[in-house]
Amino acid sequence: MERERSKRAEHRRPRRERRANRPVPEPEVLTARPRTGARPPEPAAVPASAPEPEPVASEQPATAEASAPRRTARIVAPVRRDEDARVRERARLLERLLSSDGRGSISRAADDFRRAGFDFPSEQAVQLQLLEHWDESLARSAIESLREIVTREPPLKRPVFDQRLRRLEDAAEDAATRSAASELRRALRG
Repeated sequence: MERERSKRAEHRRPRRERRANRPVPEPEVLTARPRTGARPPEPAAVPASAPEPEPVASEQPATAEASAPRRTARIVAPVRRDEDARVRERARLLERLLSSDGRGSISRAADDFRRAGFDFPSEQAVQLQLLEHWDESLARSAIESLREIVTREPPLKRPVFDQRLRRLEDAAEDAATRSAASELRRALRG
C-alpha cells in the first residue's frame, strides 16, 4: 500500500523535480584524427564516475587503444535545403504550366512562374503553351523561341501548333504578333 502511494506521489511531482534527482552523465571527450596519420595528443583526463577494475595478473596488459573503442568523425557538407526547395518549386510551377488548359489557366500559371523569378525554358512544349498567353509580348517571344527550336527538331504537336499560330494570326491586336505568327506558320507548312 505504501509503495503505491509513493508511486502516485512520484507522478504528481513536476517533471523538473524528477529530472533534478537524476544523476547527470559525464560528457565524452572526442578528438578528431589528423590527416597526416600522426597520433593526436591525449585529451585531458576526465574523472570517471566508477573506478575501473584492476587487471588480473594472468591477463596481458591492454594498450590504451585496445581498451577504449576508437571513435571516428566524418565531415559532411551541409545540405542546401533552400536550393532544393527552389528546384522543387520550379518543377511544380513548370508542371502546372504544362498541364494547364485554356488561355486563362495558362496565363495564370505562366505569370506565377515568372513571378517566382524563373526564366521559361527553351523547350517546345513550354513555348507552345506560352502561345496561349494573354500578353502578346510573351507570345511573340515564344514565337521567336519556337522558330529557333523548329529549325533543330520537328514540331511535336503539329495540329495544336498550327491552330495556336492561326489564332494569333487572326485575333492578335498587335500587327507584329500577327506577322510573326503567319511567318512561322508558313515556315511550318513549307
